[in-house]
Amino acid sequence: MNEYEKEQTARFEGTYSQQEIDLNNRLYEECLKECLDVSAIKELLKQGADPLGATAVSGWGLLEHVYGGIIFEMSQRENTDNLPIITELFLESGMDMDKPKVPYDEENSLNPMWNMAYKVDENTLCVLKTLLDNGLSAVSAAEMWDHIIFDLYVEWGVHGNSEYKGCELTGAMKVVMLCASYDHVLNEDEGLQEFIGCSNNNYDIHEFRNWNDFYYVFDEKRPQSNRIGVRIYDVKSKCEVWKFEF
Repeated sequence: MNEYEKEQTARFEGTYSQQEIDLNNRLYEECLKECLDVSAIKELLKQGADPLGATAVSGWGLLEHVYGGIIFEMSQRENTDNLPIITELFLESGMDMDKPKVPYDEENSLNPMWNMAYKVDENTLCVLKTLLDNGLSAVSAAEMWDHIIFDLYVEWGVHGNSEYKGCELTGAMKVVMLCASYDHVLNEDEGLQEFIGCSNNNYDIHEFRNWNDFYYVFDEKRPQSNRIGVRIYDVKSKCEVWKFEF
């Protein structure tokens, strides 16, 4: 362990015992099995495994969070099928996304919602909605949607990667609008209000909780200006219900 690592992690040593860390790691391993053993996960949670807990008593593992690691690993495997079930189990056990024992920071101890941005599909949208229904804060929601928008900026604005005009853009906008559809998130996040152009639209934003009721059209006329136009249409009526650009 180098001096920088010692400096970053020393203040959190003693937060978890070795026994608790062992439970956390067993929980992590159990949740990544292709065939979930729900009873085994419940038993580990009952014994004290912490979904937001660390994976080591010292060093960088102290700044890791089991749930974040699970989300990241699933995104790399491109298989998030078990994530909704796991999330429900964690919430039932009392997981509060905004209150880990080792607090989040912007560098080493990352909010698991940051990792959620790596793979946006039907499962992660369902998980996001479940977390929002259970009071996920505007700050934590922003960890996901802001990360997605940053990646879009890098791919579209910096690298000119036109592949991001497909499902990646649609998935990103579904995440943004889903977050915005919750009053406690939108009211506390002025950046989100500005991003989606709240002042220029009057559609009932709560409707975007049903993300598959809408389709998205993107303006491809200004790729060199680093701006993307977004138009959202109701699937049934084909009418435009919301528009903005970023």
